[in-house]
Amino acid sequence: MGEVEIVESGSLDGLTTGWNEYGPRTRIMMLGARADRHTLRNHGRTVAIEESAVSVFHRPRSERSDIEAIGLNHALASFQFVDVAMADLGRWMQPLIGQGWTRGDVQIVPASDASFDDETWTCFHHPAIELPDTIPLSESPASMERKAFVTHPGPILEDASDSVMEDLAASMMGQITQSVEEEDVPAEEEQPEPVEEVVDEPEPAPEPIPMMEEDLPPVSEPKPESPLESELRQIISLLVAGGQEMGDIMEHPQFIEVSERAAAAGVDVWGMFVRLSEES
Repeated sequence: MGEVEIVESGSLDGLTTGWNEYGPRTRIMMLGARADRHTLRNHGRTVAIEESAVSVFHRPRSERSDIEAIGLNHALASFQFVDVAMADLGRWMQPLIGQGWTRGDVQIVPASDASFDDETWTCFHHPAIELPDTIPLSESPASMERKAFVTHPGPILEDASDSVMEDLAASMMGQITQSVEEEDVPAEEEQPEPVEEVVDEPEPAPEPIPMMEEDLPPVSEPKPESPLESELRQIISLLVAGGQEMGDIMEHPQFIEVSERAAAAGVDVWGMFVRLSEES
């Protein structure tokens, strides 16, 4: 799991200088509940990221009246800004998405006593907090000098599963997703059934078609998803939440790894992908 280093004063711009040389990164806003502030500060300890991430919290002060004017209760909300590797965004957000957090876009605009260019941020917000179109702040989130929480990747366990989703679900959500490995087992030879003499009998009269709802036969329950189908659905949801377009997901390494195992187990990967594309 992640190891969190606390920096007494730092900004996203200052602490991540040059990090994009090691791979693409992204920045997001997390609008959480104030009651969960302590949990969000330690969120990095619960995720298995592969590159270091930085988060800073902002407590509105001079811009409180501006925030109240847009209908957002700053006293009940937690404002957090995160710089994370693009490949780790799904890992960072997966446990919160499982709790109902949703993604949207928000305009960060200068408050009445501030001056900086408007910025568009991807924002994940708590299900109990409605995301406004704009949020006025006293300064640009990237340059805020605040107490910062730097999450470094933890040790990689040798016996870790090959499936990223299995590791994440087991460690962060308490839900264990087991992969299914199918082996070809030769079927037992069937004994030929004795041939019975067929006797012609008059056909029975056809049953009347039921007209009342209570007379209709019950509708069969849909077949439950297999563990691999659930895993495939989860990885697609995470990649979408991480900003991946549906057209690019099939080329993503995480999708390829899961889809190959699913296809080998007989899952209709393409059909399932098309259904999820239509749902999204």
